[in-house]
Amino acid sequence: MMTIFNRNRIFLCMVLSCFISCGSNNSIEDQMIDPPQEEENPQQVDTLTYSEKAKATYDMIQKLYKNGDLYKENFPQQSGDREYSYLWPYVGMLTAGNVLFELGYDRSIFEKEFSGLEAYYDNRSTLPSYQAYPVSGGSTDHYYDDGSIVVMELLQAYKLTKEAFYLDRAKTVTEFVMSGEDSRMGGGLYWFEAQSTDCTGGANCIKATNTSAYAAYITTELYKLTKEERYLTFAKRVYQWVYDTLRDPSDDLYWNDINIATEQINTTKWTYNAAMMIMSGINLYEITDDQIYMDQSVTTARASFSKFTKVINGQLFFQTNDPWFNVELLSAYIELAQYDSKSTEYIDVFINNMDYAWENAKNDDDQFYEDWSGNNQGRYYWLLHQGALIEAYGRIALYKNE
Repeated sequence: MMTIFNRNRIFLCMVLSCFISCGSNNSIEDQMIDPPQEEENPQQVDTLTYSEKAKATYDMIQKLYKNGDLYKENFPQQSGDREYSYLWPYVGMLTAGNVLFELGYDRSIFEKEFSGLEAYYDNRSTLPSYQAYPVSGGSTDHYYDDGSIVVMELLQAYKLTKEAFYLDRAKTVTEFVMSGEDSRMGGGLYWFEAQSTDCTGGANCIKATNTSAYAAYITTELYKLTKEERYLTFAKRVYQWVYDTLRDPSDDLYWNDINIATEQINTTKWTYNAAMMIMSGINLYEITDDQIYMDQSVTTARASFSKFTKVINGQLFFQTNDPWFNVELLSAYIELAQYDSKSTEYIDVFINNMDYAWENAKNDDDQFYEDWSGNNQGRYYWLLHQGALIEAYGRIALYKNE
């Protein structure tokens, strides 16, 4: 989860630059300013498919980041790095395993990534789940957002293989995630387990959009697979809590969290919080046929495009930091596109960003800059930022039926 608070895997927060679009009914072209003219003698275009680009990015990560059966947190190594990466960036590689398997690459990639995941599994007697660092390194915190993103990949693995292990493990970890909800502040989920039992103050004593929206999403997914009513009841309740408590009514986007002790809202807005509310809303619409959920998802999609894009180098770019967050929004737009034609325009902007990044935002080791516009390398060294590109190219390859 990205907050302003200290955590080994949390980095500097920034002030998001807003690009105000011309309005939800205007085309993307209307928002462009002085687009560059085509060269008379353009250079040869890269002929790799998006599927091949996803695999090439995966291979680069194997070369630079691989550490035994797991990965390094950063390359090059940064001050304070431990032997292995934390769970959050590792889940980015789980996603890579799923996406590459779905694209038709060898199953051994998929199996390797899910085998490595077990290094993080804390098989404790009560609410077993994955912890933030491999258990070989000692006991660490259990985060509700980490748990949810693992469940997302376990459920996708089940859909791809129909192997019961993945569904059973997803159910187990979901029990842990659901335990993060209580009635304080009217509902919602804490950030991590240690704060859920006795927090009375401090920066981390919060209920958060991401934990709650992720929890709503995975429980709707489980409801679809199991038809267990308790999952749907939970999902509807938690989704509504986020909508009522952490939605900014001025733009229909979502604030980051609310402090339990002070009731102060952290008004930072992130692309992935919008993404998970869109995806949760889509699922709830599909399950209930209640149009309100689809309307809310479409509204948030419109608002997120206006909020999180701006013109750089003559073309639109999504925010120039935290690409993994942005790829979550790409996934949401892809899910929404079957219901909302406008979302295809948003996807096209993402594709343009990814094309530009391939040619203009990589270093000599073929690591992508954090900023896909190529203007700033940023925290290019973080595993999660590199893994995000595997997912991005892979999602587009699937979207285009490559």
